[in-house]
Formats: sequence, C-alpha cells, structure tokens
Amino acid sequence: MHSIIIKQLEKRKQPIDVIVSGLGFMSFGFISAMQQTKGIRVPLVLTRRVDDATTFLTKKGFKVKKENSPKKIKEAADKGYICVSDDLDLIATYDNSIVFEMTGTVVHGAEIGIKAIEAGKHLITMNPELQVTVGSELKKLADKKNVLITDVVGDQPGSLARLIASSQLKGFEVLMAGNMKRFMNRYATQKEMKPWADDKGLAVRQTVSFTDGTKQSIEMNLVANYLGMNITKRGMTGIQIQDIKEIVNHFDWEKLPKEGIVDFAIDLKMFPGIFIVAKHKDPHQQQYLRYLGLGDGPYYVLFEPYHLCHLEVIETIANVALFGEVTINNSTTPITKTITLAKRDLQAGEMLDGIGGDTVYGEIDLAKNSKELLPVGFAHNAKLIRNVAKDEPIAIRDVILPINEATKLAGLVKDEKVVSTHKQPIAVQFFNKVFRS
Repeated sequence: MHSIIIKQLEKRKQPIDVIVSGLGFMSFGFISAMQQTKGIRVPLVLTRRVDDATTFLTKKGFKVKKENSPKKIKEAADKGYICVSDDLDLIATYDNSIVFEMTGTVVHGAEIGIKAIEAGKHLITMNPELQVTVGSELKKLADKKNVLITDVVGDQPGSLARLIASSQLKGFEVLMAGNMKRFMNRYATQKEMKPWADDKGLAVRQTVSFTDGTKQSIEMNLVANYLGMNITKRGMTGIQIQDIKEIVNHFDWEKLPKEGIVDFAIDLKMFPGIFIVAKHKDPHQQQYLRYLGLGDGPYYVLFEPYHLCHLEVIETIANVALFGEVTINNSTTPITKTITLAKRDLQAGEMLDGIGGDTVYGEIDLAKNSKELLPVGFAHNAKLIRNVAKDEPIAIRDVILPINEATKLAGLVKDEKVVSTHKQPIAVQFFNKVFRS
C-alpha cells in the first residue's frame, strides 16, 4: 500500500492542497515534513494569531505571506510560499478538498469542522478530543454532505486502527486493543508538569492531560467507538507490566466481551506504542506462529513500539484523497464516552478548567452508564452549582456552561438559548487552548 501511495503522489501533476488549521507543536512538524513530500502541500495555515504565526514560520526558514485572497494564495503556493490567515471563509472559498484540523481544541475545532463539511470538504483531524466530544455529530453532517471525517494514523487511535486492520487481514481475531503508558498521576497539576512540558516543547495542558490519564481515556474512547469495542470497567484496567507480551497472563480471554475491549499497559520502561491481543481463527496456524516467535499461543501480542505522530499523517491524507478511505472516527453510534471527575474537593461557584487543568480529569465509561454525566470535552469554564468531592463524577446538571459552537453542535442549545433537559440549565464548552491554535 505504501508503495502505491508513493507512486500515486509522485505522478500527480497538481499536488493535493491541504488547508491546516492551527499552528502548534504537531502542526508545525507536519507542515515542515510536507516540504519534503511530493504530491502534497500546505498552501494555507489558518490561525487566530496571524502575526505570531508569520514571524514563527519566517524564523524557521519558510517563505511566508499574510493573505486572504484565494487566488493569490494559490499563486503564492505555486511559488513555494505558505500563506497565513485568520479568515475562516477561506475554508469555503479556497479551491481544495481537504481541511486538516490540528488546533487541539473542541470549540474552535468544531467551528472549523462545521465550516469544512458545509463547504463540501473532507475533514481530517489530529484531535481525539474533538472526535470524542462532538465527532459523532460532525460525522452525521459529513454523511449528509457525502464527505469524509477521520482522525489520523500517527496518533495512537489511528495507528491502532491500522494495526487491527492489518491483523484481521492475516486472520487474527482481536480481543484487546491498547496503548502503552509510562506514568500516571490522576491529580497532576500544571505547576508540577510545567518544567517537563517546557523541556519537551509541549503545551502544559497537553502534558497534564497525558499524565492524569485523560488523554489515555479519550484515545481509547475513540478506538472503542470506531471499532465497536467494550471496556472491563470505568477507566479501564491498566495492567502494570514490564514486557508487553506479559499482558496475555492477566486476563481470562474467554470471558471478555465477544466484541473485544480497549485497555492499556503501564510501566516506566514501557515503549510509547500500541498493541493488540489476538487469537488466530485457524488453529493450524499455532505451530507457524510459534515458529515465527510469537509464543505458544493461543493468544498473541502484536505491537508497534512507537507511533510517529505527524510523520505518519500522510497515510491518512493519501487514503482520503486517493481512495476515499478513512482511518478512524467516533462513529454515529458511540459506545463509550470520557466523563469528568474531580481532582480535588470542589466547591459550588468554582469554575472548572477542563482537560489538562487542575480541577478535573477524565475517565472512559460506557455511554449507557453515564448518560447524565458531563463529557470531559465540555468541562472548561463550567461553573459548578454544587459541591463535588474528590474523584466524584460530575453530572451535566451540576454545572452551568457557556454557549458555543460545540454546544450547538451537540444539540444542547438552540437559538442561543439553553435546552433544559435536566433540572438545571445546560450549556457547554471545552477548554479554549490545550494546543495552540
């Protein structure tokens, strides 16, 4: 497949133009990588900080222009320029077919997503937070417009979807899909994690969301919904092991849900990769798999010890543009959601600070068990109206939240008014900045 993609891209007379929304750590890595990739280019970066983005890209050695004219953007791209703008109308007026949403936010990401889909363009995201919060609503819109919505290979959910498809092609039945984590502290704060974030060049919110397990739950939430998989319990099991192959000894595989489960393994020496536990459908293959070094069976661990983030995104872009195929999305019938829990005792009147903050963390749960609970993607700037104890789930009726594009998309507001489906008013917002947009 990869050789086919390379050949298809190299023989194109016109490159695939990809509008990128957001200029953060990962999006810059992607933009930079595309300079060396035949057949794909980034003519336009949409950002709310045009001057900062222009200065940043110029310092990095790119030819950059601030431009709002679709025609001039195309002309500049043909001369090797990247244009920067905050005009979201360019999503509709620039002549291309793909928008790549990389803001790391839900509210602004939802706005970008809606505009892309309404313009009849495919929406690619590197934003599991957006996917698990309003991705199902976006997919319904996309289906009506006959366009695609997908997250990417390179992020762990997309890489898992690829690994699972590859294993199924080889005849394996997947029993567990998981990722590998090195450390978790449910109560991590921004102050604690800022030195580490600064050292790695990451946003502190992003770093906290990794550390407190919220990102873990969100990513496996997306995998479960796309593939129709289950969980063993709220928050998953999280097996402590040093060698990923040991995970086969920690579950009674015959008693797990037949649709399989998502989970994770954790240890300080663990690779930051992905894995599946699978059983081969053909019993005659057990001898061959032993010969091939996968052990005695009947359960086998297939894994990738890395995921290369922005460097692998090209696979998803090519699959969308060339073959009309998605990598992963939240589906229109999600099975799981990531709920909001208190990091400490919280008082009525406090404002929640959302994903990657100091007040809450998220855990995956079955959607059918948590209908009244607040999705963590809607937890930023939510005002509590009752006291909540540490580790207690927060319900939608426990908060008052502002009105925004994500709220409207989720159907929680109509004509700028809160829809009252609970005893308390409802409105919703996600954090405004996990990853610079």
